[in-house]
Amino acid sequence: MSHPTDGTDRRQTDRPSGRASRRRWLRRGVQAACAAAVAWLLFCTGSALLAFASLPMGELAPGRPSIVYAADGSAVGPLTGSPYQEPVALADLPPYVAQAFVASEDIRFYQHRGVDLRGIARALVTDLREGTVAEGGSTITQQVARNTFLSQHQTLTRKVREAVLALLLEARFEKDEILALYLNQLYMGHGTYGVGTAARLYFNKRAADLTPGEAATLAGIAPAPEVFSPLRDPEAARLRRDAVLDRMVAAGYLAPEQAEAEKAQPLHVAQGELDAVRPHPWYLDEVRAELRSRYRLDAEQIALLGLAIHTGLDPAMQEAAEDVLAARIFPAHTPDGVEAAFAAVDPRTGEVRALVGGRDYPPGGGLNRASRGRVSPGSVLKPVVVYAPAVEYAGLTPDSIVLDEPLNVGGWEPQNWDHQFRGEVTLREAARLSLNIPAVRLMDQVGLERARAFAQRLGIPVTAEDRDLTLALGSMAEGASPLELAGAYQPFANGGVYRTPHLIRRVETADGRLLRGRPAAVRQAMRPQTAHAVTDMLQTVVRQGTGTGALLDRPMAGKTGTVELPPGEAFQGLSGNAAAWFVGYTPDVAASVWVGYDQVDAEHYLPPDVNGSTYPTWIWRQVVGAALAGRPALAFPGPAGGPPQVVETPAPPAAPIEEPPPAAEPVRPVLPAIVDLAASPGPQPGSVNLTWRTEGGDTAGGPVRFQVLRSAGADGAETQVVATVDAPPFLDVLSQPGTYDYRVVAVDPATGATGVPSAPLRVEIRMEEPEPGQEPPEPGDGGPDEPGADEPGAGEPGGGDTDDEGPDEGSPVGGDHQDGDPDQGGHGEDGPGGGRPGEDGPDQGGPDDGDPDEGLPSEGRSG
Repeated sequence: MSHPTDGTDRRQTDRPSGRASRRRWLRRGVQAACAAAVAWLLFCTGSALLAFASLPMGELAPGRPSIVYAADGSAVGPLTGSPYQEPVALADLPPYVAQAFVASEDIRFYQHRGVDLRGIARALVTDLREGTVAEGGSTITQQVARNTFLSQHQTLTRKVREAVLALLLEARFEKDEILALYLNQLYMGHGTYGVGTAARLYFNKRAADLTPGEAATLAGIAPAPEVFSPLRDPEAARLRRDAVLDRMVAAGYLAPEQAEAEKAQPLHVAQGELDAVRPHPWYLDEVRAELRSRYRLDAEQIALLGLAIHTGLDPAMQEAAEDVLAARIFPAHTPDGVEAAFAAVDPRTGEVRALVGGRDYPPGGGLNRASRGRVSPGSVLKPVVVYAPAVEYAGLTPDSIVLDEPLNVGGWEPQNWDHQFRGEVTLREAARLSLNIPAVRLMDQVGLERARAFAQRLGIPVTAEDRDLTLALGSMAEGASPLELAGAYQPFANGGVYRTPHLIRRVETADGRLLRGRPAAVRQAMRPQTAHAVTDMLQTVVRQGTGTGALLDRPMAGKTGTVELPPGEAFQGLSGNAAAWFVGYTPDVAASVWVGYDQVDAEHYLPPDVNGSTYPTWIWRQVVGAALAGRPALAFPGPAGGPPQVVETPAPPAAPIEEPPPAAEPVRPVLPAIVDLAASPGPQPGSVNLTWRTEGGDTAGGPVRFQVLRSAGADGAETQVVATVDAPPFLDVLSQPGTYDYRVVAVDPATGATGVPSAPLRVEIRMEEPEPGQEPPEPGDGGPDEPGADEPGAGEPGGGDTDDEGPDEGSPVGGDHQDGDPDQGGHGEDGPGGGRPGEDGPDQGGPDDGDPDEGLPSEGRSG
C-alpha cells in the first residue's frame, strides 16, 4: 500500500517542470522573434545599401539638367525626369525660397543627420493613435531618398529602408546639395516637378524672382499640391502661405513685420504657359529606357546628376523621318489610323541613328512602334533566315540554281505570288522576284533549326512557336520590330559583324567622369563571303526588282515585304494588306520602314497599292536620301570584309522630303492587253510567224517588251518562254512537227510585272514546203535575226504555268485571279496556302503578300 503522501509529492514535483517548459517555449519564441527582427532589419539595410550603390559616384548637379548630345556633338536637349521640369541651382535662388521649404517641411534640417528621432517619435504616436500609417515624420533627406530610390507606398519596411538611405545620403553629400535635390524633385501639382516649373506655372516667373510670400505659397502647397493648388482653391493656398510665413518667423528666417507685410498681399496668381521639353521625343524615350537597362539609372537619378549623354543620333535623319512620317503620305482612300515607324542603325558601330515610333507623338508618350512594336515581317525576313543561311551553310552563291516547282510539305503547298512556276531559277532571281517556293526549299535544305539559330545570332526574337517552314516566308508567332530588323541587316553591310543596336555612346557625370554601363554585344555572325553574297543579291532587288522605289545614287541594297490580311471570315472578299515593309542599307546606314495599323480589322487595313514596293520604299528614299545628301558615297566591303571605301563619285543631291502631291504617289504600270494573235507559215519548213496587236495600257516607265509562250500537246504541257522581244512579229523555228499552243504577254522591263496574256492560239506545224500560192512573209516581218529562246529575259515573270482549262477555253496563263478585278491585282507573294502546314494560317496574319511592283500581274489584266 502506497504512502498517502506519495501522490502529493509527485504533484509537487510536476509543477516546477511545467513552469520550466512554458518558460523554455517563451524564451524560444522571443529568440525567434528577435532573429526574425534582425533578419528583417538586415534585409532592409542590405536592400537600401544595394539601391544606394546604384547611384553613380561623383558630384551631384540637381540644378543642371542632363543633356543629350547627337553624334556630331551638337546638343539635342535636356533629359529631365519629367517633360515639365525646369532644373534650378540653389545658388541662383533667393535664400528665403529654400528657407520656406525648410521651415515648412523639416525645421531641424540643419541639425539632424538625415533622420530626426523627434519627428519619428511624433509620427509613431500619431500612427498608433490612428491605427494606421497616418503621418510620415520624414525629413527632407528621407523624402529625397524616397523620391530617388523607393516607391511612395507607406510601409514599415519602406520607412526603415528610407531611414538607412537618408543616413547614407547625409554621409556622402552636403546639406545644401540634398536641399537642392529636394527642391528640384518635389511634385508641385498639375504634372509639374520642382520649384522652377512651379514658379512658372503659378506665378509666370522664374524661381529666382519669387517674393517671400510666393515662396511660402509654394512651400505650403507642397504636401498636397492638387488640394492646395492656388489655381483650384486660392483661399486654401492663402491659408497655407500664412502658416508657412509664421513657421519662417519661428525658425528665425523672417522678421515678424516682414511676415505680416507678406500676409497682407494678395496671392497674385498668374498662370504661365509650360512648354514640354520634347526634342525628338521618340529617340529620347528610348535613351531613357537604355539608361535604365545598361546603366541602372531611373528618371529621378537622371534628373539630379547633370549627366552628359552622348548618343549616335543623326539629327538630319531624325528630323527627316519625323517630317515624312507626320505628313499625309498615304492615298486618300486609306482608312484613318494608318501608322508608320522608322529605325536606322550605323552598320559600322551599331549606333541607332534615328528612331521614330509613330506618325505623331501623343501627349504623355505612347507605344514606340520602332523599338517595341512586333509585327510579322513577311519577305524582309528572307535574307536573314533563307538566303544568308543558304550561302553560309550550303555553300550556295547568288548564281546557284534552286527549283521553283510545285512543293508539298506535309500537306502544305506553298505558292508564289502569281501561282506560276519558273523551273530552275538562280538565288538572285528568286530574291529579285521574292519567290516563295524557292525560299521554302532553301530553308528545308539548310535545316529549320540552323535557320532559327542564324536569325537569333542576328538579333531576331525567334520563339518556340516558330518551328516550321513558314518561317521562310516571314511568318512569326510574335513578329519583330523595325529596330530589330535594321539591326539584323547591318552584318550584310559590314562584312558579317552583328552589333546590338544601341543609342548611347558614353555617359559622363557632372565632374567629367565616365559612367560604366553594360556594353553592347558584338559578334561575327557570318563569314564575310556570306555578307558579300547576300548584298550582291539584294543590290539586284533595288536595281531591277521589287525595291526600285528606294534606289539612291550610291551603293545600296534592300528587300521589300508585304504581309497579307489574316485568314478568317472577317476578311473574306477583302483585297488589301495587313502591313508593308522595306529594309534597305548602304555601307553607313541600315534602315527599316514599317507601315500598317496597330490593330488590323475589316475596317482598318492597307489597300493593295500600299505594299512593300510602294510607300515603304518611297519613305526610305526620302529619309535616307535627305540624310546622306552631300556625304561621300561608300562602297560595300568585298568578300574578304574590311571597312567600306569611298566611291569616287559625287554624292546625290538632297531628296525632297515634302509631302508628295497625289499625282506623285507611286504608280503601277498598266500594261497593254494582247489581242489579235495570229500565225502564218514561216519561210522554211517547221517555222511559224506570229503577229499581234496591243490595246490600252499606261507605260509611263518606258517601252514594254513581249514574252512569247509555247506549250506542246493537247494538254498544254511543257509551257516555256521561247523568247522576249521588243515588238511583233516573231518567227519561231521548230524541229519537230506537232500541235503547239502560243500565247503572248506584255512585260515591264523595270519591274518584271506582266500584263494580260493573250488568248491561246493553236498551230499545227508540218515539216513540208509551203503549198503553191502560199507566200512566205515579206523580208523584215520576222526571221533568223529575231531573239530566240536563249535570249536573256527568258524565264521572266509570266512564263511557265499551264492553264488547267485547256486551250479551247481561251484562258490566260497564270491560273487564279483575285475576284477578276483589274484594280486589285493578284494574290500576294505568299498567296493562299501561306499559312503553317496543316493550319489555316498564322494568328497574326499571313506571310508576305505580293504587290504590283513585286512582279504581280499589273492593272489591266482580265479574269
